Amino acid sequence: MKSISLLRKPDFVTGAVEGSPFRFEENSSEKCPVKYDYIVENDCAKVVVYPSGKPVKYLKLRFSGDLSTVESVFGDQWERSCIGAYLEWRSVMSSRVLPWYCYLRTGKSLACYGVKTGANAFAFWQVDPKGITLFLNLCCANHGTHLKAPICACEIVQLFSNGEESVYVTAQNFCRKMCDKPVLPKTPIFGVNNWYWAYGCITKESVLKETEQLLRMTEGCSNKPYMIIDDGWEKNRKLVQQGAYIGGPWLPNKRFKNIQAFAEKLSAMGVRPGIWFRPLLTRDKLPEEAQLTTASGGKIMDPTHPFTLEQIGMDVERIRSWGFELIKHDFSTIDFLGHSILTSEKHDYLLSADDRLPYDRTQTSATVLKNLYSVIQKAAGNAEIIGCNTVGHLCAGIHSIQRVGGDTSGRVFEWTKRDGVNSVMRLPQNETFFNVDPDCAAFTKKVDEELNLDYLELCACTGMTTIASVEPDILSKKGFKRINEIFRLADQNTMRLHIDGFENSAEPYRFVSADGKQTKEFDWWKKHKGSRVALTWYD
Repeated sequence: MKSISLLRKPDFVTGAVEGSPFRFEENSSEKCPVKYDYIVENDCAKVVVYPSGKPVKYLKLRFSGDLSTVESVFGDQWERSCIGAYLEWRSVMSSRVLPWYCYLRTGKSLACYGVKTGANAFAFWQVDPKGITLFLNLCCANHGTHLKAPICACEIVQLFSNGEESVYVTAQNFCRKMCDKPVLPKTPIFGVNNWYWAYGCITKESVLKETEQLLRMTEGCSNKPYMIIDDGWEKNRKLVQQGAYIGGPWLPNKRFKNIQAFAEKLSAMGVRPGIWFRPLLTRDKLPEEAQLTTASGGKIMDPTHPFTLEQIGMDVERIRSWGFELIKHDFSTIDFLGHSILTSEKHDYLLSADDRLPYDRTQTSATVLKNLYSVIQKAAGNAEIIGCNTVGHLCAGIHSIQRVGGDTSGRVFEWTKRDGVNSVMRLPQNETFFNVDPDCAAFTKKVDEELNLDYLELCACTGMTTIASVEPDILSKKGFKRINEIFRLADQNTMRLHIDGFENSAEPYRFVSADGKQTKEFDWWKKHKGSRVALTWYD
């Protein structure tokens, strides 16, 4: 295939600072107001951005060349994949935003373009028959960033394949190239999380019952499974399903009084205790300048303020001191940026809601989020961290586990198929970025048991995080036997099936080992003879 090398100076660069015209991209004859360097070193190119006199906002780099033979393009998403933000191969469309990286396919050949994980800018690509464009969002929220010193906005890498290896293997190798030092779990991640059957309506008694069931489901495993307590344990959480406050202060409610002793009890029973929290939402008193805004019945703390980072560090240290070996933190993207960046195409370059005015505007949004993740990871010590509603490209190299898809469901399997199965298109990131978590298989009376078992087996046979939500006492005898076999497979953590036909996928269902000797196929459509159309997340 014809390809374009990015290891050279771009053919055209434009940008915007505060005060630049809204249509800054049309002013091609004017000098770019953003000061930058494009430095090619070995097999990557660094984009270094300097203080420009005015707060910097955007930088756009264009590389011209012939891409007229490209047949299909695969792009990542800003954060989790979900309905409206699917991971899929599509035709070339110049306006389409391709966050972080993209694959360009012509026949069996592949051209991969991306920025390394841990960038200091939100980066997306655009592809057309005449070239490829990289757009860098350098804002702090939706305001310009007052840079005090030069920053490496991103490091650009590329990889070309002539088809001697599969598209999947090329994608996997490119993920390795994008992430220099992934952080991986110390033991296999498998067990249960109670969100998708209880939806926050939990007590010590219900968790103990789950734990006893989990121990039976994982009989014969050599590693301890995780018992993850999701939303429902916190001080201001009422025992109701909808409309409940889900923020701090991060102290236990009456149902989980003396939570440290409870975590110790779980550990003594033979599981690894895990817990969920939402770091940026609280009802605690805050310094006025540390409050970003209000939301969901509480206050959103500003992650650019030292008080916020200190408070979150103390929260995580306290949770870890109780004996929890895994901490899942949630909602920080929405809380900082003001809305979900999963599906809002109108925010592809803005990213942040209009009412966000951070305390410290000397850091880009990407840097702010990386700092938040690092504070949480450092405070957690040797506990595993799952990032949820976090940005995977910024978490990689910091956290060991990343939720890569939107919510599955204990109410209808169609959501698990659309969000969970589609998120498996990020399987090349597994153990190259972190351990990939496509979300739970949710076993309730409303969801087909066999489909959930298939989904859980998919997680285990690919080496991904293998977590189930299992309503107590609903598994059939056959289902209980099979879930034990699946958890044993996850415990052994030796099978690594790949997506077969990755370049034709959006809902992967065929999987194969690297040597081609092991295969597995799933039928996600058998229950409803296709895909359901009329549904909500609640039924």
